[in-house]
Amino acid sequence: MLFPRLMTAIIGLPLLVAAIYFGSLPFFFLILAIVFLGLREFYFLAEENGYPTFRWLGVLAGILIVVSVFLNGTAFAQVTENQSTAALLSLVIIALAVRSIWRGPTETLLSEWGVTFFGIFYVAWSLAHLLLLRDLRPQGQGATFLLFVLIWAEDIAAYIVGTRWGRHPIAAQISPKKTWEGTIAGLVAALGVAAAFQATLLRQQLRLSEALVLGLVMGILAFISDLSESLVKRSAGVKDSSPLLPGHGGILDRFDSFFLTAPFFYYYWAFLKH
Repeated sequence: MLFPRLMTAIIGLPLLVAAIYFGSLPFFFLILAIVFLGLREFYFLAEENGYPTFRWLGVLAGILIVVSVFLNGTAFAQVTENQSTAALLSLVIIALAVRSIWRGPTETLLSEWGVTFFGIFYVAWSLAHLLLLRDLRPQGQGATFLLFVLIWAEDIAAYIVGTRWGRHPIAAQISPKKTWEGTIAGLVAALGVAAAFQATLLRQQLRLSEALVLGLVMGILAFISDLSESLVKRSAGVKDSSPLLPGHGGILDRFDSFFLTAPFFYYYWAFLKH
């Protein structure tokens, strides 16, 4: 198990770091690919759990939302007022209604609407905030690296300590392998990363006390975000969202910690630090 995880990291990590470093189009295409694959996995899990969806309408809407956020919410396009994303969401509602009327009444209609829309928000809308975070000036690059490294460090520390010394499950019904020992180790790692970034890349933007509080909050939120995706998998009766990434599972498994942290982290910087 360790070798496939290592090989996936060796191949994927340089691409991810380069995309964050350069930002703009490279980072946009990376997030676009992650959202596309993640939405496909999400709707597969929903259907495995017995919830019909408008799968391709949801995938298309998610892709268009990421494109809209990039074109209207970042410096790539100069606009004075961004209403395109809101308009797009309204069009999705219209499309769902028209598609359903064309097909006729079914017992699963509300499930199809609800799950389709939730997937768009849970995967596409959440991860699109990474584009907004990276585009913040002048701290976007450093803040984006902080978020990714903090979550990576938390995951690695929790995995190593939990696998070797974990004895007390923290959420046995949702994710049996997660333990208190691993979770605490992950939070300590998150605090360490936040302190390290405060001392280097983000010295001008964060005080040490602020960085430690932020690291703790993000660590806890990342853990909750991870559990939320595990809950979906548990409901569908599968171990991984897909076998796409050897040793890591699927896209949802690899980026599950970002679904709740990316929006929170972006709005923290946008409202309080920008």
